[in-house]
Amino acid sequence: MPPALLFRHDVVSAATGNPAQWIVNFNDGAAVCVFRQRSAIKNAQFLLVKIMPTFPIMSRHCVILLALTLGLPATVALADKTDVVVLLNGDHITGEVVELAYGRLKYKTDDMGTLYIEWDKIRALKTAQVLQLELANGQRIFGATPELGTAPGILNVVATGARGSSEPIEIAMPDVVRLGTVEQGAWYRRLDGAVSVGYSYVQATKIEQFNFSGNFGTRTQKRKWNIALDANTSNQSVGPSSQRASLTGTVERFLPNRYYYESTLNFSHNDELGLDLRSLFSETTGRYLVQRQGLEWRAGAGLAVSREDRADGSRVESLELPLTSSFRMFRLDSPKTDVTVELTILPSLTESGRVRGEATVSARHEIVSDLFFEISLYDSYDNRAPEGSDANDWNVATSLGYSF
Repeated sequence: MPPALLFRHDVVSAATGNPAQWIVNFNDGAAVCVFRQRSAIKNAQFLLVKIMPTFPIMSRHCVILLALTLGLPATVALADKTDVVVLLNGDHITGEVVELAYGRLKYKTDDMGTLYIEWDKIRALKTAQVLQLELANGQRIFGATPELGTAPGILNVVATGARGSSEPIEIAMPDVVRLGTVEQGAWYRRLDGAVSVGYSYVQATKIEQFNFSGNFGTRTQKRKWNIALDANTSNQSVGPSSQRASLTGTVERFLPNRYYYESTLNFSHNDELGLDLRSLFSETTGRYLVQRQGLEWRAGAGLAVSREDRADGSRVESLELPLTSSFRMFRLDSPKTDVTVELTILPSLTESGRVRGEATVSARHEIVSDLFFEISLYDSYDNRAPEGSDANDWNVATSLGYSF
């Protein structure tokens, strides 16, 4: 069988002056000539020039149309994976930095696919991409790291100033809590999310429960957005069934010194609370009180407007003061564990004495890569629920899920 690669010749493009290569492949008696050029913007460009029948290997040749290729843009553009990560054991991995979030560096490679590397297992990092680094003290820095650090655990960042000026600075890697490239490609390629499903059945009471949870979103240098759906259905042979569902969309904007501004739109349904539909829109502002590797805690306050369509046919509109807090703790070493606690208290400004509350506690434990077991506690409280409905509704759910 003829070899897949006959020759590779390094040249310099006459049109751009950039390094280039001619690659000739032979497959089933046909020669495929490929021109690859690395441009100044770091895109590896490939152009198929000529496919033609060939003769025995000593006389095989390929007609290369230089005039048609050296000055034309490529028909297929791929990211140039020239970044370098140095691990604590000294191994060097060539690839493409995507982002650092929750203590893991997302890193794309040609041979091993996408890797998630614990940040504290990295000794050094080199990339010509322009990065945004978010430090534990809330400072944000833009710049590249074109050279490896002078010492282990140090990033040599060529920071870009407001007027385009550049100055080299050294940043300790443990101080970096988030990192992302300024341009990360199409939005749908940056999506992250998870989906989980659970089912339980108790023979003695003949009660079955089904729960579903899913979310997806993405993060840029200035904001992040997320859409989440949680649903639970409980059926029993004696008595009515009950359902609880919540659909939430959030957009969070990052402000200097770890402050944030968040907009939330929520639609919820809860049979136990006598609620057919609650529509809520809120604007809150707050601060990340703790933000470091393995731990985040934030708190905020704002204003919210809500409208409730109740099971008894009544409608209630309210202006509320949301007080929010969320806490997240995660272990990065395999198997990964993630614990999240979210609490929202909503005293009403238009209904004297009315207070509502929403709480969620979830623990996620990785079984194998991206497959996890999750246990969650949901609690909804309303001290002025419709007559005949419970003031408090809580539920514990276990599920299996997949993150992407």
